Amino acid sequence: MPRDAQGLEVTGSPDSVESYDRAIADYYALGGDPVGKLKAALARDNCFALAPTAIAALFLAGGFRSDHAEVARALKTACALSARATPRERLHLEAVETWAEGRLRDATAVWEEILVDHPTDALALRLAQDGYFFLGTSAALRDSVARVWPEWRADDPLTSFVMGLRAFGLEETGDYAAAEHWAREALARNPADAWAAHALAHVFEMTSRPEDGVAFLTASRNDWRDAHFMAGHNGWHLALYLIELGRTDEVLDGFDRHVLPALADDATLDRCDAASLLWRLELEGVDVGDRWMAVSRQWAPHVHDHVLAFNDLHLAFAVAREPTLRDLFRDALDAYTREGEGDNVAVMAAVGRPLIEAMFDFAEGRYAEAAERILPVRYDVWRIGGSHAQRDVVDLTAVVAAERAGERNLARALLAERAALRPTERWQARLARLRGA
Repeated sequence: MPRDAQGLEVTGSPDSVESYDRAIADYYALGGDPVGKLKAALARDNCFALAPTAIAALFLAGGFRSDHAEVARALKTACALSARATPRERLHLEAVETWAEGRLRDATAVWEEILVDHPTDALALRLAQDGYFFLGTSAALRDSVARVWPEWRADDPLTSFVMGLRAFGLEETGDYAAAEHWAREALARNPADAWAAHALAHVFEMTSRPEDGVAFLTASRNDWRDAHFMAGHNGWHLALYLIELGRTDEVLDGFDRHVLPALADDATLDRCDAASLLWRLELEGVDVGDRWMAVSRQWAPHVHDHVLAFNDLHLAFAVAREPTLRDLFRDALDAYTREGEGDNVAVMAAVGRPLIEAMFDFAEGRYAEAAERILPVRYDVWRIGGSHAQRDVVDLTAVVAAERAGERNLARALLAERAALRPTERWQARLARLRGA
């Protein structure tokens, strides 16, 4: 039986396994066409059992519902081929079927089971990382890589990418010095590693170094711009630095030149980034003109998706100013919390829905009510998934809501907290102005 680039047996022809290696390399590099490569190989080899399982997983990771035709077709094919599969490949299928049922926590447990016996299973490692990211479980994100790292060969073609994964887990758990070290080591081996660049971008964000962030992402843009699954998001990080530095005109220009055109691809991350960026600009008092129209139009077909509370929060940003879409979204959420199944239902009921209603209050000028909804759940926001930098929009909204509501003491307290965590000149000056008012 042929083996993949990490030495693990794969059911299928040697040509199929080469295609699998190329697809996994695309997945780690966040570029290319991993699904296309797997589909082409499967069309040539009806014994390639791992291909349809991986295809279904990649669609789920991209934010597709489990009842989407691509996911359902791939899982049906995987089940038909499972009798020929190895025990490891059947575990992969079990994990993806579990994810499709909405039980992502249980799915990550299966991938970890695979990794105990096969620590260089590249697909299991990367899917586990995606799972923990969607679940918001930062410590698991970090530890999953640490458990397998000693087994990865220095000359493995994916090792530098694994270093980037480790960097991001360390950043999300607050070990910024170690995260920067691992990210820079990964980039020294492979400057095109968009995920390592992304991890370093997070370090600059969380350590309040916007000038360093602008310099790094500007200088490295040519290295990661072809990683089309991540290039737009790295650009989003650049926009956050520019907002911090007060260079909002540049952010609007970048939004028009890069963000709006990318929306046509309907990628979940691009939609989230676009909505988050406009919301953050408005928190700064910037007039974004009619740009919300294009963003809300792209989000409108997804009001019934409910894949992650994180995604639905960003959908709320997009439809908050459009009563018809907002009401349709509310009705869809009501039905989902009554009838839905899986991990995300409880998260939506406990955390997601209060946040969404807070954003609707904020958009309609009910600032005191918005702050009142956010405060009880703000330390549970990690449950919606995403990163600290992405979820920071909730805390930013709470600060501005308190300010606009005229709740001076609350605004002062939240600004003091912010200035302690992000001791930039801008936040310290904002706190000083309020205290001296």
